[in-house]
This record gives sequence, C-alpha cells and structure tokens, in this order.
Amino acid sequence: MELLPQSREALDEYVTPTVDDVEGLLRVIEGWAVRAVPDCVALSVTLLDEDLTFTLVEPSSREQHEQRGSGRAGDPGRRAEALDEDRWAEMAREGAFGGIASTVSLPVVEEGRAVLTIDLYASTAHAFHDRLDGLVEALGAWQAGAVTNADLGFETRRRAEAAPQRLREQRLQDVAVGLVAARVGLTTDDALLRLREAAECAGISEAQAAHAAQVLLG
Repeated sequence: MELLPQSREALDEYVTPTVDDVEGLLRVIEGWAVRAVPDCVALSVTLLDEDLTFTLVEPSSREQHEQRGSGRAGDPGRRAEALDEDRWAEMAREGAFGGIASTVSLPVVEEGRAVLTIDLYASTAHAFHDRLDGLVEALGAWQAGAVTNADLGFETRRRAEAAPQRLREQRLQDVAVGLVAARVGLTTDDALLRLREAAECAGISEAQAAHAAQVLLG
C-alpha cells in the first residue's frame, strides 16, 4: 500500500509526544492486516486526541474509484424501505468507494479510554468474516467496539486528505495562544479558552480567531 500524498505531507510535519513513529505504526498494522485479510486494500489510523487521520491505500483501489466516480446511494423510494442488515450493506456498497466492499473499524483503548481508531477496507464483501478475533488480538483493539461496513464510502480518506490543513491550523492556534498568554498574563489553557470564546462571539472559526490574534499581538 502507498501513503496518500496528504498523509505523507502530514507525517513530515507531525510532532507528538504520544506516538513517536506514526508511519511505523501504520506499516505494522498493514503487515498484520494483509496477513490476516489478504483482500485488504486500504487502512486508516485516526489519532483521537489530535483528531488526525493517516491513510494507506492500494493504488489499484484509487484508480477504480477515479474511473467509476462516486457511485449512487439509491433512489429515495428504496432508501425508505425497511432494511435488514444485509440489505443495508448491499445498498451501501452501491455508493461505496471504488474497490471497497467491506470495512471494519476497531478502537484501541488504553487506561479505559479510546486513543486511536483503526479502519480496515477490503475488496470483497465477506473479507472480515470470522477474522475479527484474530485482528483484535493482533492489533490490540477493543472487540466490543468493533463496527463493520460503516464506512464503505471511505470517509477516513477524506479526513486524511484534510490532515495537512488541520496541522497548519493547529500551529497557527498554538502561536496565537502563546501570544495571548504572554500579553494578557494567562495560562495557556485560559488563553485557549479566551480564544475560543472570542471566535464564538465573533461567529468565526478558531483558525480565523487565531490569525486575528497574531495580527493584533504579533
């Protein structure tokens, strides 16, 4: 699998004390996943504290999506039907990302709280059947929180594509918080709260408020 270009860009800029080597983590998960599920064509890891997603995908899966387009989710009459789980999955696949026919989302819990989510994507409908136990054990995931076929549209890919922008906004916010804290004599936590309150009162995003703070205080 290959890193999305945006994931490569984000990884090159990403610094955190919680996960030393995100790309290494992705590659370890990839190794486990493709051994357990040969039809696995993509995977994403979301760091929940940072709200950042990083994605690996088989080039052939991306090409299929580009050739096929985004697909159709079905007409309103069909969506209004009472659906059992199998029927729902069948309809969801009609609008799925090219090359993806089944998915599983596995949370990883440490000290009683979820710290990251692993999403795996396969090219066949029953790729994860009878394999969840092995995946949970190998990946250290929380089995009770596993969800299947909830992301056939590959939404984690879209979040991964947005990761570089999120990192830029976070750096902007960090600088603004430091400026506010130093200028007003607040802790960084209180300065962040002040920035958020200012954004809400002005009806603008936190990133816009951070930029305004830099202009005014920088």
